[in-house]
Amino acid sequence: MVGVIRVGLTEAHGLAQEVSRSPANGVQYSFLQPLASSRFDLIRSPIKGFLGHYEAVDVDLIEAVLSPIRTNSRWLYTLGDFIGACTFDVAGGPVPRSLRVAYIKHLFSKRNFKKLIFRSEAGQETLSSYGGLDPADLGGKVTVVYPAVRRVADDLVRFSDRDLRLFFSGDFFRKGGVHVVDAFERARQRYPGISLTVCSDEGIDFNTPNQSLRSEYLNKLRTMPGIVNRGRIPREELMTEVYPNTDIFLMPTYVESFGMALVEALAFGLPIISTNHFAIPEIIEDGVSGLLIDTRRFDCDRLFSGYTVREIPPDFREYMTDAVYTHLCRLIESFDLRKSIGLAALDRARTRFSFDRRNARMLEIYRQALAD
Repeated sequence: MVGVIRVGLTEAHGLAQEVSRSPANGVQYSFLQPLASSRFDLIRSPIKGFLGHYEAVDVDLIEAVLSPIRTNSRWLYTLGDFIGACTFDVAGGPVPRSLRVAYIKHLFSKRNFKKLIFRSEAGQETLSSYGGLDPADLGGKVTVVYPAVRRVADDLVRFSDRDLRLFFSGDFFRKGGVHVVDAFERARQRYPGISLTVCSDEGIDFNTPNQSLRSEYLNKLRTMPGIVNRGRIPREELMTEVYPNTDIFLMPTYVESFGMALVEALAFGLPIISTNHFAIPEIIEDGVSGLLIDTRRFDCDRLFSGYTVREIPPDFREYMTDAVYTHLCRLIESFDLRKSIGLAALDRARTRFSFDRRNARMLEIYRQALAD
């Protein structure tokens, strides 16, 4: 095709798959494979594909997803926060933050690096709060572009008035699954017709060294009436089967760099219960397009640092479970509230997180990257 911009994506995770299936006019996406290289084997990170080596073969530029890359080609990088870009060690040993930041800044300062694209304003602020950098330090290469979600057909958006179905997915402990299950257990005593679907894989999504905590909630998921845990299921199954058959989405997350699952729930007009952590208030307007729990009295970044939840402090646990329960009861008891929040959620998805909006901005960025 004449004039088509060919963009190679480095990871085929959910957000990138969503992007690839809805390109802007004049843009063609493909997924790249990293080149075999052992040069940086000493640099290690819990983030998939960190500093993989890619080159632009049969594409015009590379868009790195999840982690920064090594390349001699034109490239740009979309990320949730600057902390993720700097999450690595050398040979298993700690590296001072100043040195990690300096190395990543070096990568971004190279001429072939074209744009650092944060998914939220909160994400961009970590450039300063974590990295000690001003966007000007990177020569105008920094911007914010919100992710997009596909437009859901109107006939898949519905508002039920009986036997409500609740849904939770993802990393069970980090995303607040404990409070969802405990609040559901209490709520079902008042509303026996409700049910809860969980999509959390026992081998992947129960990340805690606390075996007592892990066993307690795996047992609850297996034995509590009204709960079904489907594990991890393919993305298309989520979008075509699970979300359309959900009435309330719950994700009272502790630590979140963006929260794409929240945007997906918005797209189906689902009332959402979440927290006001990090970028979530940019996704959900509290009391309008969802209900947010205020976690600012707790230092969640300190309490739940890293990728595993070791302990849940009793006062935090009680506060969060009570808040989820209270919000849940409000939604269960009021069809009008569920519908008004759901319609506002739908509008939010179709405006701020629409592909028309994102594609127009990304097309501009791609053209600029190729013109430099």
